[in-house]
Amino acid sequence: MTNDNDARNAVRSLMERFELMNSQRLGLAYVLAKKDRDAYETLLAEAGDAIEKVIRPLMEADAEHRQVLAALSDSEANWPAAIMHMLSTSVKYERRGQWRPTPPEGFQET
Repeated sequence: MTNDNDARNAVRSLMERFELMNSQRLGLAYVLAKKDRDAYETLLAEAGDAIEKVIRPLMEADAEHRQVLAALSDSEANWPAAIMHMLSTSVKYERRGQWRPTPPEGFQET
């Protein structure tokens, strides 16, 4: 069973991540819509297609994603630990608040 502090920390970390992603998304949308409204509408439609055809299948195939969902479905699981593990391994922050995927094992960044 999880304790309240762990649960609150996991949810707080998720909220911080969502706020960062939403800020980036809205910032990009604002800049693009201001520069070229038609291109923005086209990109929105293409992004919707990409989400259904590429992104959603990748998420469903991701082991960490499945583990978190399984932990959330199991009343005895330590779901905050599963969320914190996912947050600490799948994404790392850079100094400017940007994020990028963590490179695979053995991958050397240049």
